[in-house]
Amino acid sequence: MTEIRSFRRKGNICGLNVSGHTGYAEHGADIVCAAISTLVQTLETGLTEIIRIERVKSRIDEDRGSMSLFWDGPDDLRVRTLVDTVIEVLKSVEKSYSSYVKFMEVEVDEND
Repeated sequence: MTEIRSFRRKGNICGLNVSGHTGYAEHGADIVCAAISTLVQTLETGLTEIIRIERVKSRIDEDRGSMSLFWDGPDDLRVRTLVDTVIEVLKSVEKSYSSYVKFMEVEVDEND
């Protein structure tokens, strides 16, 4: 199962962590994993290349099957729109493949 955690600080999403393989299909042929990976990569590209937020941190650990993406940017309508869109699609993936994907929201402290 893939677990997706979105992190909120003061109500705004500031990061994502995706871990585990869905198990929907064999490694390399798993369309659910591919969809989730593509969405997180789209978010990263949108934040860094399109909106040009400078403080975006990403990490991929292929051995553990995890991706993390965190950002610290301005309270910007473009950021909220992009992030909210990706989050809604991730929730839709969870709804369609609930045996393989779990989505959770986590509130983090201002200092985290």
